Amino acid sequence: MTGRGVAWAESEWLLAASVWTEKKPGRGEDAEPLFVHQFSSGEGVVGVFDGAGGAGAAAAGTSASGAERTQAWLASRFTRALVEDWFVGTDRVHEDLHEHIATALVKARGTARRKILGTMRRELPTTMAALHYRWGDDETAEWAALWAGDSRAYVLDAQDGLQQVTRDDTESSDALELLTQDPPMTNMVCADRPFEVHIARGSTKVPCVLVCATDGYFGYVTTPAEFEDVLLRTLERSETMQQWGNALADEVVGYTGDDASLAIVALGFTGFSQLRHDLSGRTAVVREHAAQIAAIAPGDLETLTAVRADSWARYREDYERLMPVKEPR
Repeated sequence: MTGRGVAWAESEWLLAASVWTEKKPGRGEDAEPLFVHQFSSGEGVVGVFDGAGGAGAAAAGTSASGAERTQAWLASRFTRALVEDWFVGTDRVHEDLHEHIATALVKARGTARRKILGTMRRELPTTMAALHYRWGDDETAEWAALWAGDSRAYVLDAQDGLQQVTRDDTESSDALELLTQDPPMTNMVCADRPFEVHIARGSTKVPCVLVCATDGYFGYVTTPAEFEDVLLRTLERSETMQQWGNALADEVVGYTGDDASLAIVALGFTGFSQLRHDLSGRTAVVREHAAQIAAIAPGDLETLTAVRADSWARYREDYERLMPVKEPR
């Protein structure tokens, strides 16, 4: 196995790409990203799924080739299939997705349940972050973010840049704080305990870009603006969606410490050239953030702390513009 994969699609008014890389080839616990679009209705779904390796480290069996698979590996791929099945085979009621996943996972546990030790252990645990969108002939696309865990979904546009539309299932939702800490997740998809699939709905002007990513992409940068810089810097040097996907794969393996997966769908652009042109103004904005970080001398932690805090203070308002309000417990 190569340890990476890129898929893409280009048609009139619709551009898409998905990227998937493994830290250890053949053993990655991120599922391949999900992208399905139905042209007759103008609806689609994109999503990413990150098997929770620590919680799901228990063995789940072996593949046909004899490779050992963990519960986390199986959970991410099974949940991906369930979200696709929900989109293709139902009337797409968002509130039904939780039951669709939970029921199938309980059945998948079977009768021979393993003894799980410790409060952190889970059966078939994974994160998920998906965007179900609908776009007709008007200038607005409606979307619903559906998530559990700490994978994220975003809207990206030329005016406000990258905006997170999910809220991590951790005690803190501060994106900069989460880069310097590793808090446990308070909610994830799993088979042995109750979980929640959060729903947040919104709309955005078209043209726009929808993005879903696991923490392999956004969790190993220095400041939150650098993830948008990764997206736009690779876009700037690409000529097609295929090239953009390959550039994103090359980029992430250079800085991440984890498996990484990402799905992108761009709506309402006449083609790739317009997509790149329209977002070129944002490229200069986020490049300034990344350049300030790059200019810090190695080991100068005092300057790094100050610069990244300043970057976050300037970037935060637009980034959190669409973030859901934290739900009361």
